[in-house]
Amino acid sequence: MKPVGIEDISAYLGLAYVEVDDLFRARGMDTSRMANLMMRRKTAALPCEDVVSCAVNAARPLLDRLGEGELETIELLVVGTESGIDLSKSAATWIHELLGLPRTCRLYEVKQACYAGVAALQLAVAQTAIASREDARALVIGCDVPRLIRGSTAEPSQGAGGVAVLVGSRTTLATAELGAAGYCGFDVTDVRRPTPSDHIWDPDLSLMSYVECLRTAYGDYVRRRPDTDFFDSFDHLVFHTPFPGAVRGAHRSLLRSLGRFAPQQVAEDFGRRLEDSVRYPAQVGNIYAGTTLLALLSLFDHAGTGPAATRRVGIFSYGSGCSSEFCSYLLNSPGPTGTSGVADALAARTRLDVDAYDEIADACDPLCAGVADFEGDLSLAEKLAPAVSPDRPLTMLEHIDDHERHYVQLGGGRP
Repeated sequence: MKPVGIEDISAYLGLAYVEVDDLFRARGMDTSRMANLMMRRKTAALPCEDVVSCAVNAARPLLDRLGEGELETIELLVVGTESGIDLSKSAATWIHELLGLPRTCRLYEVKQACYAGVAALQLAVAQTAIASREDARALVIGCDVPRLIRGSTAEPSQGAGGVAVLVGSRTTLATAELGAAGYCGFDVTDVRRPTPSDHIWDPDLSLMSYVECLRTAYGDYVRRRPDTDFFDSFDHLVFHTPFPGAVRGAHRSLLRSLGRFAPQQVAEDFGRRLEDSVRYPAQVGNIYAGTTLLALLSLFDHAGTGPAATRRVGIFSYGSGCSSEFCSYLLNSPGPTGTSGVADALAARTRLDVDAYDEIADACDPLCAGVADFEGDLSLAEKLAPAVSPDRPLTMLEHIDDHERHYVQLGGGRP
């Protein structure tokens, strides 16, 4: 079977942000929790950004980097999200149209909370591996624009944005180890969203479920690949990052289940194999279905090439409710590192004070699944877009009229 993996990856992580410590102080939260959270900033979505616009903006750089005629090789577009905008029609259909993808393309949406992005990636890898066309590709997008739970302990880590992955046989960045995966899933009510406006969250139960799934999914991986050693088999690790402190705690808990390790050993292992992956999530927040993919992108940009020809990364993704997976990819070396442009785009975002953030959040609040009419406010996006994306236009939601969504392109030096 032909090798399949990640050819390219890009992200759209918003135009504005708020400092997490500013938010803590404004909400009267216990600032001593900041060290455990390990969050620096969080993206603030504007009232013209939805899951479709974020997905299109994440994917556009990948398509622009394709050669002549290569767009026709994309045979699948799969979107992982929990910010769907229709109970029947997948967000992939809007995204497909706005990206100008070929009609000879499968389109669908995957929902399983934050696991959906990696679920979409694994589905795309499997389909591409058996495709009759040797140069077949898939476009995977994990994206979410969460409805903010203001005043809650979740708010400081709620981000917005999307990550797009191009899957194919030209495995520039990483090659999938087909069949190398372990799973854990069971029914738990740690997070529920029974309506567009309700978000019922049990943070303690959610973290306990996350840790239980990590241990069990990794154990299932080892059962399928019995020669695996947690320390020797993986040069890097990437975990779903609701906030970086959760990753640090889950990593510590897993090591405790594997043996007796001194706190210094645990800290050193986190710094060596996980810290690079949480750098971008610490500046963006939890983008749900896109978060594990963002952590993987952070690893690509920060890990360097390393001494070996190939290096293995263990990837753990968890979705509340719950379903999870521990899988592995081989990172190609040498390969492009620090070249995604994400670091520059994050630095170009505009800082908001909490009053401005609250005003924007109020304007975004009516923009939820099922809304029939909405007038997007493009004014701030028009000002901020050129700094974040000087060379490429960004897609924004202009308005919704009787459930019909209309989008417009801003800036980028192109009509």
